[in-house]
Amino acid sequence: MKSLKMLTKPSRTAWLGALAISAVCLSASVPAAYAGKPGVFVANDTYFTLENASLAPGGDSPLMQFSLKLHNGGSGAVDFNGYGVRVVDEAGNRYPARLGSKQSARVQAGKEQTFDFYSQLAPGVKAEGLKVDLYAWDGSGADQTRDIGALPVAGSLPGGVSTASQTVVRLKDADPAAKEDVFLTFVQGDGFRVVENGKPYLYMNLYVTNSGKTEATLPSGLQYRLLTSDGRTLAAALSGSDSSSLLPNETVQRTVKAELSEQSVGPLTLQLVTSDAGEDKVLGGLPLSELPPAIKLGSEKPLARYGTGSGLTVVAEKATAIRQEDGMLVQSTVTVRNDSDRMIAVPALTGAYQFGKDGFTTASEARSSRDAYLAPKAAVSFSYTALLPSGVEPDAAELVVRVKEDTAATGSSAGSGTTASASGGSASTGANTANSGTAGSAASTGTSASGTTSGSSAGGSASGSSSAAGSTSGTNAASGTSGQTKTGTSGSGATSSSSGTKTDGRPVMVVGLQGIAQQYNPTMAAKNYEYGTPLPLAASSLIDSKLDMSLVELHLHENTDYGYKTAIAKVKYTNRGSSVLTLPDIGTELLNSQGLAFPGVRQTTAASTIMPGTSYVVAYSFMVPADEKGDNIAFRVTDPKAIAPAKLDLGTFRIAAQREEEYGKISFYPFDVTIDANNLATTYSTSTGYSYHLNLSLTIEQREPVIIDQNFSKMEFELVDGLGRVLGSQSAGFTGTQKLITGTQRISFTNVKTEQIESGVTIRVYETIDTPNGPAKRLVREFQP
Repeated sequence: MKSLKMLTKPSRTAWLGALAISAVCLSASVPAAYAGKPGVFVANDTYFTLENASLAPGGDSPLMQFSLKLHNGGSGAVDFNGYGVRVVDEAGNRYPARLGSKQSARVQAGKEQTFDFYSQLAPGVKAEGLKVDLYAWDGSGADQTRDIGALPVAGSLPGGVSTASQTVVRLKDADPAAKEDVFLTFVQGDGFRVVENGKPYLYMNLYVTNSGKTEATLPSGLQYRLLTSDGRTLAAALSGSDSSSLLPNETVQRTVKAELSEQSVGPLTLQLVTSDAGEDKVLGGLPLSELPPAIKLGSEKPLARYGTGSGLTVVAEKATAIRQEDGMLVQSTVTVRNDSDRMIAVPALTGAYQFGKDGFTTASEARSSRDAYLAPKAAVSFSYTALLPSGVEPDAAELVVRVKEDTAATGSSAGSGTTASASGGSASTGANTANSGTAGSAASTGTSASGTTSGSSAGGSASGSSSAAGSTSGTNAASGTSGQTKTGTSGSGATSSSSGTKTDGRPVMVVGLQGIAQQYNPTMAAKNYEYGTPLPLAASSLIDSKLDMSLVELHLHENTDYGYKTAIAKVKYTNRGSSVLTLPDIGTELLNSQGLAFPGVRQTTAASTIMPGTSYVVAYSFMVPADEKGDNIAFRVTDPKAIAPAKLDLGTFRIAAQREEEYGKISFYPFDVTIDANNLATTYSTSTGYSYHLNLSLTIEQREPVIIDQNFSKMEFELVDGLGRVLGSQSAGFTGTQKLITGTQRISFTNVKTEQIESGVTIRVYETIDTPNGPAKRLVREFQP
């Protein structure tokens, strides 16, 4: 074998950056990508470099994984079977290194190839001082080997995630039926201390990566427990019941839940354990330090980390406390923002407040939008309101935000505990997670190259070598790579269940309310206001001083199908100046009698400017609780773009919602509409079926000279049968060629959803306004023709 003759040449370990300066002395120049790395040379132009090392401490046998890259710049092939690899610690102790997969051992001239290894070290071994030692099988030494150089490990460890916050488990150690080539990397995520049913619990997110080349499932034999600083153990379990498989290179999020003891637990360590013949073996550990603190108001965090999330960010916007006779009414606002470039389903979030040692109370929820999906760069706000008991100060409370999932802990193990078959396994098998940061790569099993050699086949492959030719190093969550990812909860077993009840989901954020704005009821403190008069707003760069604003209309309508009421407010803008002015995009809020704020949504389209001496109307819609009467509310105008801890309040005005009249004029500001007479006729056609024709005699008066355009609200007529079913609907506007005018109007309902003439039908009349959240409807009249 000509390639083995190169082994007799002097070898050395050197820094490639320095050698690159004298590259003219080499037959092949050093690649720029490897400048600055140490290398072990076996010839002038053939050398090894260490790639993507990772060390997972904390178990009974800490696992080190690494990759060696052989660069063959010579003219002949190099057979990797002629070399051996081991790991040496600072004290000189040697540990065998096993290949993680099976592949060709022969590296052709001008090529380079990566070989993946893993080695199980002694407990307590540190990364500092570790070396990967290379030797040649040439029979020159006492053990038939010759040292050719060593590569330091510390410089090849990843910088993105601390080795203390991750651990690696060989799947076969937890499940004897598993293949040798599957390793699971566990990375510590966010932790939350929450109160459930009067008891404190710890939730800890784990990000699990399948570093093999075959599918894997979290095994039922893998158990979880917390180790306290004084040596006590606390039972833990994975929260949920998802036993789905992990694809190669895939990262998933799982959540561990444990009930905390009454005693002070101090720093904690999460241990991954298997039990064999009654004896526990710790496969890995994650030091959790102290219990995780709550984040501060104004902070934000991704809904999930390490690529398992969809691009949603959760922001703890603000919180307000209003002192009442029976306690503190607290309202916190959390915003979910879509930072991705695609539509994402809005998560089902819930909120609760916890205080003291074991106090908690659930919170009611209001959303700024009922859309099921969130557009790119868009956001939706969730408001959580609850009454804290008397004596509880709001700045000592915490808001717990959860995402709804089926999180009933079972207390028994779930999952198959086996993985899909892996190729390349043989007598001395193992696996590798290279922690490289390269997406879409994986490692598999193979036999050891550190003990004995195997003969190569005619095809140039060696049974003692690593995985398929040309493979790259594996990827895990610690490096933040972009492999396949998904989130969920797993049904793997644990030592015992921490809870057997179904909760409102897993926590995603715990917010401390220190610095919460405390105030008395802002509705009670608001200025009294008369409809149609200019709003006395605070000076703001948002609104020109020549532009008057007045609230001209506000009505409530109950949406029986959705469990909330819609409020529609109309604001009139009047340009008192002599030049064109910009219509401001103000923020609006409706406050109920308790002082709780509900944000307004502007109509979808409105004019951007207003001519001098003219007026223009813009509509805003609000979703408020179904029990809101509107007798004692307040209308607030804000500057949403002001640089302040919260939106700048430009003025809050106390009002009462206007009542709809059963008879007489209907207000569609600036129009007053009177239905003087009506009748309903029916026709039948074999092609269209039954049609209903509503004939109306209308009187339409414009109350004030206000500019209206195609964006103005419309009248919608609904035909409803005796059972309350809508048979058909038709809209008519106040602008355009088909606009409503004084006189006789004909409204036709075609393609009616009925097979016979219905008697006792009812006509419902609505005002409809288009908003970004869909049409906002206000019921203005109901009659039987």
